[in-house]
Amino acid sequence: MLGRKERGQLELFITGSLRDLIPDDHVLVRIDRVLDLGWLRAEVAELYCAENGRPGIDPEVAVRLMLAGFLLGVVQDRRLMREAQVNLAIRWFIGYALHEALPDHSSLTRIR
Repeated sequence: MLGRKERGQLELFITGSLRDLIPDDHVLVRIDRVLDLGWLRAEVAELYCAENGRPGIDPEVAVRLMLAGFLLGVVQDRRLMREAQVNLAIRWFIGYALHEALPDHSSLTRIR
């Protein structure tokens, strides 16, 4: 019997974690097991103004994005952010859920 898959999707509902959808041998999963950037926030805190300005990108997110781009061979910031929009492994690696808006590519360029 010929099957038919309806492609219309009104909303997305996932039970569980994005991590459940990523294979254990994926390069970002293997790196995440050993990567500890807990020290980074204290190291760069003096570069941020505490009193004014809009909230900046979490420095760990910026480093993780650049690392993901390097490991996956995505060198341009615009392309990296487009890839992060659709790549579940990158979203999980940087700690962003599917419903969260990603940082703008220009912020990543300035950080770099």
